[in-house]
Amino acid sequence: MRTPLYAAPLVAIVDDDDLIRVSLASLLRSFGVRAEAFSSAAGFLSVGPDRFDIVVSDLHMPGISGIELKRILSGREVPTPVIIITAYPERASDWSRSDEGLLLLEKPVDGAQLITCIEKVLGRTIS
Repeated sequence: MRTPLYAAPLVAIVDDDDLIRVSLASLLRSFGVRAEAFSSAAGFLSVGPDRFDIVVSDLHMPGISGIELKRILSGREVPTPVIIITAYPERASDWSRSDEGLLLLEKPVDGAQLITCIEKVLGRTIS
């Protein structure tokens, strides 16, 4: 069940780096966005991804990568949008050319840019 339009969106942060997870969750909460953090894509998928409005995922993670997670979520009956973050955007260039809908932000993530990207994906202002 996704968040009603009037409520703050629920964002899943999926990153194997503890510092990034904590920082992004804190950043989003400072903008009034609800956030839950996961250390792996498998952990995120195990909790039932349908309740999240959007996912912010690291590109390179052990196990399921951010791109693989995006493909899994895009193939669902109700797709969940995914924003990919990476410290190595040049490594993602092949994926971005083959996936027109790929939203890619470079680490360190600029807070205002992330909020703008989330707003664009959700089609509404959140801050």
